[in-house]
Amino acid sequence: MLKVEGVAYHYPGGADVLADVTFSAGPGEVLALVGRNGAGKSTLLRLLNGLRKPTRGTITVDGMNTADTPVHLVSRAIGTVFQAPEQQIFNATVRDEVMFGPRNLPIPPEERERRVAEALARTRLEAFGKHHPLDLDQARRRFVALASVLATGPAALLLDEPQRGLDARNAALLEEIVRAEQAAGRCIVIVCHDMEFVARLATRVIALAEGRLSADLPPLAFFTDPALTAQASVEAPDMVRLSTALSLPPVLDPAAFAAAWPPLPPQFRKS
Repeated sequence: MLKVEGVAYHYPGGADVLADVTFSAGPGEVLALVGRNGAGKSTLLRLLNGLRKPTRGTITVDGMNTADTPVHLVSRAIGTVFQAPEQQIFNATVRDEVMFGPRNLPIPPEERERRVAEALARTRLEAFGKHHPLDLDQARRRFVALASVLATGPAALLLDEPQRGLDARNAALLEEIVRAEQAAGRCIVIVCHDMEFVARLATRVIALAEGRLSADLPPLAFFTDPALTAQASVEAPDMVRLSTALSLPPVLDPAAFAAAWPPLPPQFRKS
């Protein structure tokens, strides 16, 4: 569904921002793209959605080579939610914003209405359809952008710091949506600095360091390698650090931590 082969990129007159990046992802995978500021994450994101073209190498999205496919066709296969939703919102009402994508797809009117209604319901925006998106708070603006992408039904999703600015309730809703998209067979790439969020959702970690791929590993393998986390300038999640400090097998979540905890001695057990 997503294939990156030997990709390099440099801005005009500059050195390579990315060099020899190679990875692929299939349906139902959630890739966390991590690395320090300036590592090339945002540039890679814009290469994946076709807004920029590789200097070398190829990127294939759902069978389309992004270098020779118009951006509007790439966007049907891979939907992007930018870090600042204001960058992509331009309609006067929430409903019109969510309808924009389906209106430009070759689908019947009733299917467009169904998709919009479903996207608004999933993002808890049904009551805000007539509101101007920029009159909403930051969290709801982010969900407007997400709803507008979900309504087009892309094969893959790119989410740039989607959890930023969300309280616990909205973060839980976001995770619910990501898991549902994963279960539906979407390929999802998340640019993220929140390693707790990564630990809960990612199936793989793609780490960049100085424009190069420094790791492509399952989360637990990545977070238990101090050299790799240091190179990517990230900290291991709390559960990994706590379980390691207590000489338990390293784990990513509280349930696994509880399961790894040794049983109480007989004298401390309830009869």
